[in-house]
Amino acid sequence: MSIAAAVDGLVCEAGGLRLRAPPFDFMAGDIAVFEPQGGAAEGEFAAAIARVLATVAFPLAGTLALFGEAVAARGYVDLLRTRHRIGLVQGRGGLLSNRTLRDNIALPIATHGKLDARAEAARVQALLAEFQLERVAALRPHEVDGTTRFRTCAARAVALGPTWLVVEGVGDFEASSGLSATWRSLVGRASAGECALAACLSRPNGALTAVLCEVGAHVYGCVAEASGGTA
Repeated sequence: MSIAAAVDGLVCEAGGLRLRAPPFDFMAGDIAVFEPQGGAAEGEFAAAIARVLATVAFPLAGTLALFGEAVAARGYVDLLRTRHRIGLVQGRGGLLSNRTLRDNIALPIATHGKLDARAEAARVQALLAEFQLERVAALRPHEVDGTTRFRTCAARAVALGPTWLVVEGVGDFEASSGLSATWRSLVGRASAGECALAACLSRPNGALTAVLCEVGAHVYGCVAEASGGTA
């Protein structure tokens, strides 16, 4: 089985601080939890590390390799192809405000899915059902709550069957009820060996981390230091 993601000396910036991620490599089926060490970095940590791991942003230093090749070594066209294999579940925003939830989910499938109209519609409908979005599919992002937007982001992120899945924040997880249906769907894909899953938390969340560790997650603390530190 090939390595889905590998990191060495990765440094990213969040809230004026530099965050150093420990070295790791993951294969499909692996689950990781990334959390900050140092409260001052908490506010922006999840977005900062998630964007780098999903190649939406580049690190200040270090190497991120996906599917056997360093991201920095890829040309523009090759990087775009690589992103088709990455799913990013954004914690805030990320949806097109002038499109319905259905349209937001359908967009990557229509653009990159290479399906005929019937298969495309069936794929979108299956995702709406899986993430409990059928009743609100015709609404736009501003017309639904944050939990629903998170579920929509999750459905869109898995639409193309990514092999590297990155989640920003805790989403709709609640300690009192355990893993939500959304998280069960995401974790289920990793547990089935379809992808490697990285959960990037804004602050340590003992309840979510404990549940993920029960299914074999590895926990990685990222050290925060002043931005004047040596990269």
